[in-house]
Amino acid sequence: MALSDYIDIGVFTGKKDEEKPLYLKKKKITQANQTFEIVVDQMPTRAGIDPYNKLIDGIPDDNIIDIAK
Repeated sequence: MALSDYIDIGVFTGKKDEEKPLYLKKKKITQANQTFEIVVDQMPTRAGIDPYNKLIDGIPDDNIIDIAK
């Protein structure tokens, strides 16, 4: 089945569970390994796809990752 959905992409700053969004917008996802380049005003700490787990997901903990400096 072809992939063509608008899904939230988020970039955050702050400690886990106390994060503030630097960027949060829906983007059209059309392929499994699609990449995005997002520029923000502050140093981000985490980023991911569907960060608030709005979609049905068997493993929701892998939607967002820490960003290494």
